[in-house]
Amino acid sequence: MIQRAARLVGITVCLPLFAYAQQPTWQAPPKLVVGVVVDQMRVDFIYRFWDNFGEGGFKRLVNEGAFCRDAQYPYSNTDTGPGHASIFTGSLPAYHGIVANDPYDRRLKRIGYCVEDTSAILLGVDERSMGVSPRPMQATTLADELERASSGKAITIGISLKDRGAILPMGRTADAAYWFQDMRNGFVSSNWYMDELPVWIKTFNQQNGAATYMSGIWDLLLPFDRYHSPLPDNNSYESPLPDAAAPVLPVDLDSLAKGKRATTAFINTPGANNILTDLALQAIKAEGLGADAITDMLSISYSATDKLGHRMGPLALELEDMYLRLDLEIARLLKGLDEGVGTGNYTLFLTADHGAPDVPAYRASLGASAGYMDLKAVEEKVGIALRKVYGEGTWVLAVDDEKLFLDRELVRSKGLTIQAVQAIAADAARTVPGMYDVYTAYDLEHAPSSSGPRWLVANGHHPDRGSDLYFVNLPGYIAAYPASPASGTDHGGTWMYDTHVPLIFFGKGIAKGELVKRVEITDIAPTIAMLIGCSLPDATVGQAIPEVLK
Repeated sequence: MIQRAARLVGITVCLPLFAYAQQPTWQAPPKLVVGVVVDQMRVDFIYRFWDNFGEGGFKRLVNEGAFCRDAQYPYSNTDTGPGHASIFTGSLPAYHGIVANDPYDRRLKRIGYCVEDTSAILLGVDERSMGVSPRPMQATTLADELERASSGKAITIGISLKDRGAILPMGRTADAAYWFQDMRNGFVSSNWYMDELPVWIKTFNQQNGAATYMSGIWDLLLPFDRYHSPLPDNNSYESPLPDAAAPVLPVDLDSLAKGKRATTAFINTPGANNILTDLALQAIKAEGLGADAITDMLSISYSATDKLGHRMGPLALELEDMYLRLDLEIARLLKGLDEGVGTGNYTLFLTADHGAPDVPAYRASLGASAGYMDLKAVEEKVGIALRKVYGEGTWVLAVDDEKLFLDRELVRSKGLTIQAVQAIAADAARTVPGMYDVYTAYDLEHAPSSSGPRWLVANGHHPDRGSDLYFVNLPGYIAAYPASPASGTDHGGTWMYDTHVPLIFFGKGIAKGELVKRVEITDIAPTIAMLIGCSLPDATVGQAIPEVLK
């Protein structure tokens, strides 16, 4: 009797543990996950523009959501393609394979494109254009895992001005990606996803919203004295919009719309962000996103901020005005989600694919350590050094941003080791002014580091798609080829202005508050996967952020 009672007690004690394991305590997943990427947004923009933001956009996200104030990219090559891929895979360029926007292709011996696919055909264009698709992706995304978990019943759509900003977040098995082709064709897609554009996209294009937004005058949203730019509106550190006489507001959009570069001008204006919000809200309605219990996903990449940022830099009055207008778009998006999906039924995160430094010429004028590292000088010095040691030959095949590719066939034909040739090339490149250090592919693969710039560069190096040399500029310097530009900025490096970006989680399942500990951009995908209840993307290296989850 006693022995049987003891066994019953043991069973009783174990039952709650068994029940917990079999009946998880997490809540029902959101009906819709929305991933918002603001191209080239630095986290300090939230602080700088805070007093001019309205209550329904960025302020609502921060006040009602979880604001991760120290979110970092754990790799170099901080560009649009790698950024979007890393956000949604939870992985690194070293694993997902998107190492640059325009990677050098050793097999084709030319500069390629991160979503190039010669077998794909664009849908919705008047004439033949380069085919694009997610084929270059080598890892799954959240959208891929959501499709797998739902046996294909989830609806997964990516939209952006840029093709790579729409395609890469969705991975290889999503339902659709749409991007802005030009003023004539509007939003297009690839036959990777479908045989023909859906009726609602065709109807959207027929409404010609781009032309509507490219009419009238773009002037300041608020009185001039409310803005924070330290520069006068007309200054030498900014480049004007295409066909505009000077980098100043107001801008006559009607005049720019008549120019030969109307599409380029449009994607540098606030209206290019507005039309993405229009498209996102139409997609929710037309495709029934968030209409049932199966979790759907929508990614939105606001790209105009990057286009204008490159042209004018982070301190431009025009860029600040664009962010104030983007704040209104975020508010309109949230209101549309509240009404279309239901408050408390969706989860949204907002981040950026990279940041950017201030215009180096401007910083240098103030006495700061800033300037330009001449890529042409790097190419010449490396070529001279290798010819001096190993003889004549075209040793350098390409210089692509902060990367250099050697002719490995030439190296092999001379019976040399790539390790030795890379080492001599690196020593020559280190002598160029503005260079902090140079890392060889051999050293990254055989002697990795666990911190600092070398670690970041290693995380961006892919053994098959990587380069032979990686350059790290001094802080405040950007790479230029061939001459030093006096205006605009760039990105792609290892320093904080490139790697530190905003990260805000909002909506269902999110705990309100601020988090000041460091997190990495690769933590987004596993955090959202915990809410959805799906597998982590297959090459995930990040970890869920428990503090932002209820």
